[in-house]
Amino acid sequence: MNSYIDYIEDTLQGIPDDGTLYRYKRQVLDQMSERAAEVTHAGLRDEKVLTDLIISEFPNLKDGFENFCAADRKEKHKKLVNKIMLFGTPALAILLLVLYLAVSFLTDAWSRTWLIFADGFLCWAVFLLGVGVARVTQMRRIFQPIARVLLALAVMCVDTAIFLIVLMFTGFSQAWVIFPAGVVGILLADAVYAHMTHQKLRIINYLVYIPIAAPMLYVVLGGLRVIPWDPGWIIILLGVAIDVILLIATMVNNSKYKYKPEVEQAWNEN
Repeated sequence: MNSYIDYIEDTLQGIPDDGTLYRYKRQVLDQMSERAAEVTHAGLRDEKVLTDLIISEFPNLKDGFENFCAADRKEKHKKLVNKIMLFGTPALAILLLVLYLAVSFLTDAWSRTWLIFADGFLCWAVFLLGVGVARVTQMRRIFQPIARVLLALAVMCVDTAIFLIVLMFTGFSQAWVIFPAGVVGILLADAVYAHMTHQKLRIINYLVYIPIAAPMLYVVLGGLRVIPWDPGWIIILLGVAIDVILLIATMVNNSKYKYKPEVEQAWNEN
């Protein structure tokens, strides 16, 4: 036992201890002791050989400590988020109520101040959905479609919040374009998610999303009068052209990987 302690102390010497190092040392010592008991039970009785064997199984304590710290920070962050989720909803409701009443009495704009509640809870919903996306993504890949649905809902919450603010405070007659812009946002967010999580056959998503996003973008730009409706419809044709180019590029890239029977045979033999 003392040999293990000396090895741990010598290897981790010089690392500042904020409490995490002690817990890591305790964990490593427990693992070494447990492993020693297993080997002893298997029949090894020589104390020096046993000590050398166990120490050789724990060669990278500093790297292990870095991983331990990363896991510890991740766990603390998860607990903090859980507390925010648990106490955040009632706290937010009270805060929004106080803010709503204060602003309403000061401005007498009761017909508009309800947006404080609406956008406040929409922003809270975005936070909760974001947490859901992050946690579902860390689960098995089979659950990732759920994360993509949650991501789409988060984008729509942001879109709705922006629409309400623009409509109520500016009276912008073209505020409706925010919703087709939201569709584009959903497609873009999902495409980025598919890329970041290395989804299989994500190229199919791109090929489907581009022809959908192009008309939505045309409607948004036309509604905002950034481009004229005619010949602005060329954006739709441009989307189809990009789709075709992407498809051809994918086919050319895939053609580089040729099936070789001898490779498969060698693999099976090994």
